Amino acid sequence: MSSQAGESNSGAAVRGLLLVLVAVVVGVLLLRSVDDPDDTTATDTTPAAEPGDALPPPTEAPTAATGVSDDGGTGSATVTTVAPTVTAEPSTDTTSAGAEPFQPRPASEVSVQVANSTAVRGAAGRLTDRFKTLSYITNTPTNYAGTPLDSTIIYYKPGALLEARAIAGVLELDPDDDVRQMPADTSAIQDFESPDVLVALGTDIAE
Repeated sequence: MSSQAGESNSGAAVRGLLLVLVAVVVGVLLLRSVDDPDDTTATDTTPAAEPGDALPPPTEAPTAATGVSDDGGTGSATVTTVAPTVTAEPSTDTTSAGAEPFQPRPASEVSVQVANSTAVRGAAGRLTDRFKTLSYITNTPTNYAGTPLDSTIIYYKPGALLEARAIAGVLELDPDDDVRQMPADTSAIQDFESPDVLVALGTDIAE
């Protein structure tokens, strides 16, 4: 009877010792897993920045909108686009202010005939003499049949517009309203000599 009790106590003691050994092994393994420096789950041991410490430089390269300032820090860079300088070409426009694109021919190359429509005798001859003093080629003064004209009209044949406007200026007439193209029917003009410019003399300037 005492022999069985001794065996029972001895088995219990062995089991207790095994439990203690298992507990010790588990504890050692747990401690190693926490203290192992190669463990990938270890926390970052980098010391926190203290107040007053300089901030580490950024590791990201500056982009097109980020540059490096003069003091070594980073900041937004202002990009200024400079427009290319364009050199203007010299103007060759002959119609600019103060310049006429065309000029009338010299008076010595323009023929003029005066036709008197008024009752003032000799008015066509006197005006013809005036044109002679201005070096115009003068045709024979003549008469303009029909009703007397109140206003003098300057007629021109094709190609003589500028010359007709110049003669209107000499007579102090309106170069726009008083200058007209030569009519196709010239039967009202006696002894018509087909001049470059025909002055149909009216009562406004007849002398």
